[in-house]
Amino acid sequence: MSHVSADDPREKLLVNLTPELRRDLRIRAAEHGLNMQDAAASALSLWYDTPKSPEADTRGAKSWGVFLPAGGPARFTQECETRGITKVQGMAQAISAWLAAHPSPAERVVAQPVKRILVGNQKGGVGKTFVASGLAQAMAEGGLRVLLVDYDPQAHLTSRMQIPGLPEGADSLLTHMLGEATKHLARSLVALPHERFGGRLHVLPASKDAFLMDAKLALLQVGRDTCLARALAPVEDNYDVIILDGPPNLGLAIDLAINYVQRRAGELIDHSGILMPVWSDRSSFDAYEMLNTQIETHTKMTGAVVDQLGFVVNAYDSRKGVVTRAFYDGWNELTTPGVLATLKDAIEGREASDYQVPLLEHAPDSPQANVMRGLAKELAA
Repeated sequence: MSHVSADDPREKLLVNLTPELRRDLRIRAAEHGLNMQDAAASALSLWYDTPKSPEADTRGAKSWGVFLPAGGPARFTQECETRGITKVQGMAQAISAWLAAHPSPAERVVAQPVKRILVGNQKGGVGKTFVASGLAQAMAEGGLRVLLVDYDPQAHLTSRMQIPGLPEGADSLLTHMLGEATKHLARSLVALPHERFGGRLHVLPASKDAFLMDAKLALLQVGRDTCLARALAPVEDNYDVIILDGPPNLGLAIDLAINYVQRRAGELIDHSGILMPVWSDRSSFDAYEMLNTQIETHTKMTGAVVDQLGFVVNAYDSRKGVVTRAFYDGWNELTTPGVLATLKDAIEGREASDYQVPLLEHAPDSPQANVMRGLAKELAA
């Protein structure tokens, strides 16, 4: 969950919550047109009015942070002490009761703009392409219309999907960003042929000119900050989700991607934003610190509000030792944003990349594929 606006008088509550309740709260809140923090506050109000609540299952609860109206954390803590229960039990009771009182509506209460997700981390090799691709596959398998943008000049996504490149005569993304394209952007898209995705998963392949993006855009004197948004705007209405596989650097291209996924007018918190694949090691913490600094600098300079959706800990193997486990615990102790999913180090993912076959096609029943489906369900809210 992202930080709220500085002019919104709220205080942060730290409490443990099961991943299942976190996911269900996020999904149900979005269905009712609420930000997750407002749904949590509503859940606590309901709980305060219900002195005797049934015990809730808290097994597997992990650290979670939520912003409540000023005074909210203190009142919640006091109420738990009065009832003689732990905060983790109190929050689980409150959210469980709220979910029961607010079933899924037939239709979403508030319409939202196309969901825009940047899968980003300036550290190379942490699995940005794997996560971006797997998330897009799972969302398309679940019925959403998804555009997956290979925004990395190394074109790993394009090659791993066995896409030879841009269709003949099509213009590259950079050409559209520079305003020099002669064809509609839809002409540059490639639909994945697998029946599993039902024609709903399209890819914008990388082009060799992407290596020149920073240099060429640096010379663009008018409209540079919004050129990516303008380039993708003509196709946004055709999709429910647009996912960008970011490059492994902190250059101008990432700045433009950060700007693209900023919260738009009327958009719910965490509807769009940045998803960050990481490893359980020191270098990933250092890389996130630099990315976070860039995000904060961008928002300060532009006034944009950019939500950090959370971390995906990739290639985790507890057998690698105490240090690996300690860094994994460190990621789980971060609450805003928090860890949304953990991908174990498994052969299916490596095979899918090596064979250039989508993960959900190569190993649809694998643990990694199921993690991607769970992640897609939560982020689709």
